Amino acid sequence: MPQHRVTPSLSRGEKLPISVHVLTWNSGKTLRRALESVKDCTEILAIDGGSTDDTLTIAREFGAKVIPQPIQGRPLEDFSAARNIGLKHAAQPWILSMDSDEYVSPELMAEIAQTVHAGVPCAFLVPRRYVLPDGTVIRYATTYPNERLYFFHRDAVTKWIKPVHERPELCPGIEIKRLGGASLAPLGTLEDYRRKNERYIELEVQKSRGKGWGHWLAHRLLHTLRSRLIAFVKLLWIWGIPRPGRRLPIRHELVRFWYAWKLIVATMPFPRK
Repeated sequence: MPQHRVTPSLSRGEKLPISVHVLTWNSGKTLRRALESVKDCTEILAIDGGSTDDTLTIAREFGAKVIPQPIQGRPLEDFSAARNIGLKHAAQPWILSMDSDEYVSPELMAEIAQTVHAGVPCAFLVPRRYVLPDGTVIRYATTYPNERLYFFHRDAVTKWIKPVHERPELCPGIEIKRLGGASLAPLGTLEDYRRKNERYIELEVQKSRGKGWGHWLAHRLLHTLRSRLIAFVKLLWIWGIPRPGRRLPIRHELVRFWYAWKLIVATMPFPRK
């Protein structure tokens, strides 16, 4: 396990010793808001897939260092490979990972600042919340708490693993904590939501090739049915009882069930051309 580096106390106005890792590819429409939310961090790494819009111009406006992804000019197939590039180039002791279509809430950034002052190497689950076009944060969704290990000390992890739904591999004995502030993800159109899920299906099909019926039964059919059953119970709880706060639109919830069914069928290990 690497030797721990303890972050010293920061003086007022000094930037936080954090390396922000953002995966980008033609992300000009959302990147400015994302980078504005982390402007108090010392380093921003834009790990780019060959953007042809104004993504790189915006990144450099915020002083970001642009690093190429392994694959250029098309969607990522291995998210861990791209995030591991960020780990390799990080010059700061703390790592905050982001997607280019989301941004950090002020509450989350305040918690992160307190953590950095403490300086104890650990990893944090960061909740991700949907946001409506009018700025209203969705309070209830079957995907919640939707927590991801996206903030951690560099000495707390070895590498990122899994090509899809990636996560960092922790060093032995590292404590996992939770943050209350959220990373905010604007809710796109229903078509955007479908398109994103279709892309995940393509990646899951590639990942499952050659693994056979036993793997499909245990890791795809049973796992997916179990998760959808839990989601169905949560859906009844969310919509069956009047409660304050906005709920994820039911059409978006139903897309998740459609996605699960298509995923089961698409990953069946039949011979493919």
